[in-house]
Amino acid sequence: MTVHTRSQSLAQAAYLQIALHTGNGTRKPVKEFVSTVKKFPALIHTCGLAQAVAFALAKKDDEYIGYLAEVLRASGHTELTNAKDLDDQARTSSLSAYLRLSRDAISAASWLKRYIEAAVEDE
Repeated sequence: MTVHTRSQSLAQAAYLQIALHTGNGTRKPVKEFVSTVKKFPALIHTCGLAQAVAFALAKKDDEYIGYLAEVLRASGHTELTNAKDLDDQARTSSLSAYLRLSRDAISAASWLKRYIEAAVEDE
């Protein structure tokens, strides 16, 4: 049995989501998607997770929020299965749960950002 750090779990899950999105390098990511991925960690930090998720969903970035939920699920947030679950948790969690989810979301979004930047640089 292999034990992984939280960072390793986030990195592996983020890599998988970006690989699925780009077809393992066979598809070019859409410019708007890349922009969302690159800006989202700062958006969480500036506005808070609930507002950042609501903003992304309003802009029809459900796909990205779904990826973020999948990465968060790998880090122990097993209740998150899709974008709607993440939106609900961000709006209804207790303060301590919200702060943990926000911290983990910044980490998860940062890993997604790293991998999308690597995918875009290869082109």
